Amino acid sequence: MSTRYLESLFNPDSIVVVGASERADSLGGMVLRNLMGGGYPGKLLVVNQNDYDNVHGVPCVRKVSKMDFSPDLAIVCTPPDTVAKTIKRLGEAGVRTAIVMTGGMSRTHSKTGQPLMYSVREAARETGIRVLGPNTIGLMVPARSLNATYAHMGAIPGRVAFVGQSGTIASSVIDWAFARGVGFSYFLTLGDGMDIDHDDLIDYLAQDTQTRAILLHIENIPNPRRFMSAVRVASRTKPVIAVKSGRVPESEWFPHELPDGLTRSDPIYDAMLQRAGVLRVDGLGQMFDALETLTRMRPLRRETLAIMANGVGPGVLAVDRLADLGGELAELSEQSIDALAELLPPYWTRRNPIDLNYDASPELYGKAIRILAKDPEVANVLVMYAPSLTEDSLQIADAVVQASKGTRLNVFTCWLGQSTVMDSREEFYRAGLPSFFNPEKAVMAFMQHVKHQRVQRLLTETPESFTDHFADRSHTRRVVMKALRNGRKHLSNREARDLIEDYGISTIETMYCDDMEEVLEVFAVERRPVDITIIHEQGCHPFLDLSPTQRRYKGTIQKLNSEAAIMDGCRYLMEEYQSHFPESGFLGFAVQRSYQHVGGIEFSVGITRDPVFGPLVVCGAAGAQINVMTDRQIALPPLNMVLARELLRRTYMYKLLKEHSLKPEEDIRAVSETLVTLSQIVIDIPEIQGLEISPLLFNEQGAVAVNIAINLAEKPGKPIIQPYPRELEEWIVLPKSGRRVIIRPVLAEDEPAHRAFHELQSPESIRYRFFQYRKHFSREDVAQMVQIDYDREMVFIANAPREDGEGEETLGTVRTWTDADNLQCEFAVMVHDRMKGEGLGVALMQKMIDYCRSRGTVEMVGDVLPDNRPMLQLAEHLGFEIKYNPEEEVMDLRLVLNEPEKDWQRERLGKSVH
Repeated sequence: MSTRYLESLFNPDSIVVVGASERADSLGGMVLRNLMGGGYPGKLLVVNQNDYDNVHGVPCVRKVSKMDFSPDLAIVCTPPDTVAKTIKRLGEAGVRTAIVMTGGMSRTHSKTGQPLMYSVREAARETGIRVLGPNTIGLMVPARSLNATYAHMGAIPGRVAFVGQSGTIASSVIDWAFARGVGFSYFLTLGDGMDIDHDDLIDYLAQDTQTRAILLHIENIPNPRRFMSAVRVASRTKPVIAVKSGRVPESEWFPHELPDGLTRSDPIYDAMLQRAGVLRVDGLGQMFDALETLTRMRPLRRETLAIMANGVGPGVLAVDRLADLGGELAELSEQSIDALAELLPPYWTRRNPIDLNYDASPELYGKAIRILAKDPEVANVLVMYAPSLTEDSLQIADAVVQASKGTRLNVFTCWLGQSTVMDSREEFYRAGLPSFFNPEKAVMAFMQHVKHQRVQRLLTETPESFTDHFADRSHTRRVVMKALRNGRKHLSNREARDLIEDYGISTIETMYCDDMEEVLEVFAVERRPVDITIIHEQGCHPFLDLSPTQRRYKGTIQKLNSEAAIMDGCRYLMEEYQSHFPESGFLGFAVQRSYQHVGGIEFSVGITRDPVFGPLVVCGAAGAQINVMTDRQIALPPLNMVLARELLRRTYMYKLLKEHSLKPEEDIRAVSETLVTLSQIVIDIPEIQGLEISPLLFNEQGAVAVNIAINLAEKPGKPIIQPYPRELEEWIVLPKSGRRVIIRPVLAEDEPAHRAFHELQSPESIRYRFFQYRKHFSREDVAQMVQIDYDREMVFIANAPREDGEGEETLGTVRTWTDADNLQCEFAVMVHDRMKGEGLGVALMQKMIDYCRSRGTVEMVGDVLPDNRPMLQLAEHLGFEIKYNPEEEVMDLRLVLNEPEKDWQRERLGKSVH
């Protein structure tokens, strides 16, 4: 990911259009006309190999080499076989960015046999020029009068950025947005995305102060890890709303190789976008409806909704849609009901939704809103109006606007109809109140707001500590590596059972037998009913894709209580196995005592692996009587308890567990712990290709695994979310006190200790760290500090057991934020007041310097208050260059970690304040 030269793309002072002519069908000519028609204020130039003096009045030269200046931006509209050479010449001429609008380059091949778009990428990399496209509609920056597209109309200025992948979709979005009065800060499509991709643009837009929201149209994500890292940062500061097209295999433009256990790739995108804090919507209409509520409504204090209308019908439609989407009606207080009853007819039902009656006046609407504003149970109100002969819709709209001012209510409206209510909708738009054409769209938009807020909450929830991140699992890993060395692609049933037991997952006690005689010997000892499962090689593979015939296969017989029944059972299992899996090697029988578990509620949980998105945690129903695929939900590792519970809540089995379990809360926790453990297993042992526990049942001790299957891969993919980097843990001994302290990366579970650390600091230490006095740190403040993306941010904390023996405490912390190009990292460090003089600050800073140097960061920078003498002395000791910054009245600190390798790196660093 890189924002290199993107400023030249979005804010060019000069543009050259390569391939423009005055022909009506000239792509470059269309772009040039749009640039001129939009009033672009910068310098324009055309390159055309024909002997033109000018094109549409713009000066023209025949070759790139003949340009008398280096434009900031080039727009390339030449035939496919010329583009790579053109890009190379532009880069050599000092042009920093290019938009390649030429299409068909993914289907046109070079002499080497590869698509021409790859030749464009190679030319760009060779010369350092950044390329948007090929096959892009181009770029609009309305506030700068920049319309570098071939679109049929321009966009109006605004504070919403749109990043698409399809030019035709983008054209319709412009039209759609214009009709709704939605303006854009930036508007562009990626096309084939050979260089500049989603993550580069999202990084840029996340820092752009003119952009309040980001809209994404996604067809595919070539690099999910980079995308996830960028969008998780952006979504914390501004709404990110996405439409993902290609939801079913038939509509996928880029066919997706499916992982075992899944029939569609779409749930993977769902899980990824949700984990990133993105609101996913089902279409462009929903995108703009959601944009209305997210940008015009306050954060929701409650997720319930009050509804009022001048009639029963609209309210009923709204309630039906709310129920369909899992929303809830607000419960009105008795005071509100009594107050409303004084205004409404006696036949009013005294409940939500509120029927104001057909002839409701502007005064009645205003009074009803003011009554609800006083109700502590009401936070969100949908106000609806259907046209009537007795009242004026604009007057009612004005009454709603006036009554809403100064209240804490989130008010949004639905004025039904079309021709007679357009003025009212304009009134709401000017007042900043979202307004919709029908009750269904209004309720959907509200629930999108609810969904977005829930997704955002997941980014800041503090999980309880459950997984032992520091346990030694080297023995288990050796078992896996031995199996791979022996050429096996799966673990035996016994090995799989031992592996998950080593991680603390309970299993049914199992005896393994090579043949029927050994099964009889086990029964002779047990003398109680047993369950027998036949084990064969294919049965050791998780999420086995069975043929229709194999789905009728029965591999287990339960509750056998005599020798005759056991012999008959073993023969039957052998016949079933030989009939359905004739080429799968026989491995024996597994014997388990019956009645070790409480039956009825069966889960299938495990790990599968996608070739692009890496490992996925799977949770859903198990059992032959149900369609397990319809209940299979997925999440991205690593998981904590908050994320695991959210995954479990999405399954149908969660509802059954809550309704029918004897101990629902204990069992919900047990399944969640199992999911977190599975997530940790695949992080610790990445050679695990797939893992399935089916069924996971419940007994008096909690969740228990019955059948386990694990297969292996020598070169598995990594998780797209960087897991906890355990290899960076380091124990040190403080020289003065001799106290042992661990310096390690921060965890989300550290939030309570981290908060206590900040709140126990002296006011002066807080001022030195935050440049202001702060008495209080909210849970959300500290959650932001500890829930980090290890790919682009790092926090090391110094932890040690408390001196009173009551748990652990945080003694110090150092943090860096690294830019998208890995050029600069900005640091901040703080040590507990009572630990000063122990050398802990030096140890923390040296740890961070070594880490940033090892990942190739060019320089470390920081700002320090001039009176913070201890920090300035520490910086001097570590070799920082220290200069006074009179504009900011701070001391600028700079430490070179690595020498810049590229000219653009030297140029960027040369322009910094340092």
